[in-house]
Amino acid sequence: MKLVALVAFLVAAAAGMPGNAPADRYFGKLKMSALRIRYEVMQLRPRYETHKLLPEEAEHLALLDEDAFYDWATRYPHDAWLASTAYLLAAYYEELPGSTARSHAVHMLSFVKDRFPTTVYGKEAAAALHRGVPVRGDPAWAVDMRASRVPSPTASASPQTLPQASPLASPSPTASSLDPVTASRRM
Repeated sequence: MKLVALVAFLVAAAAGMPGNAPADRYFGKLKMSALRIRYEVMQLRPRYETHKLLPEEAEHLALLDEDAFYDWATRYPHDAWLASTAYLLAAYYEELPGSTARSHAVHMLSFVKDRFPTTVYGKEAAAALHRGVPVRGDPAWAVDMRASRVPSPTASASPQTLPQASPLASPSPTASSLDPVTASRRM
């Protein structure tokens, strides 16, 4: 049995099949390492659940993480962290409101189910898809938070005046066209 595993490993190495992503490889628009992608995915849920992110902010960050994730999964399809990271991201999308979040959750769950069917994550993804992923509504705390962030009409009614620049503060047009030594003598 050990000999078969060794032969399989050598064949895979000879074929150039990459395993885990090196720490100095970066993925997606934000050029995140695999470790950073995983960290960001794990930090999204606590930030959202403690109301530090509105649903639309949380979804935006999740989409950036997803972009980096798929780049990572394309380049290192056998990385040991792919299944768990994708499942975490899918579970996070399931908590977000709206049809966009739902469709991304279904897509990530399908990815895990299809790519890692024998893992715990693949089986959990299949079960979640079987149960169905509902479209969640906007949470009440998010509605209240948005309302508190909008400036009141009276605050925006008074125009702000900017201080006027003094004529002494602006450089003279002739000084800028001279060389630095001559310009410093004139000022």
